[in-house]
Amino acid sequence: MVQVKRQDRRKVYEYLLLEGVIVIKKDMALPLHAETGVKNLEVWMLLRSLRDKKLVDLVFSWQYYYYYLKAEGVKYVRDKLGIVEDVIPATFKKADKKFEDDAPEARQRGGKGGRSFGRGNRGAPRRNEETEQPAQ
Repeated sequence: MVQVKRQDRRKVYEYLLLEGVIVIKKDMALPLHAETGVKNLEVWMLLRSLRDKKLVDLVFSWQYYYYYLKAEGVKYVRDKLGIVEDVIPATFKKADKKFEDDAPEARQRGGKGGRSFGRGNRGAPRRNEETEQPAQ
């Protein structure tokens, strides 16, 4: 069992509460976690404990652990830190209007990244755009 100092636990919880997600590389010999400055093993053990309490969700991909804070986890971490309910994780906030307005334009433009509906025009004869007749 790993004993984690109170100030280190507080650093991890504060980071998790602000961001809503924490990424841990699966390298337990790594001296420090990049974002928190706490030992990587200790961060992993703290988040594993929160996962056992069903306060965070875990996604493991490409040798990295992604821990996402749940709504129950937000309440738990706030209580542990003694923080008022005004603090909301970044993953719980809505996106800016600026980015939402740009999204439909990007889809309308089509281009390289877009897909056509259905099979598209593969194998179909080309059409003349002006008369909508098949090209000869």
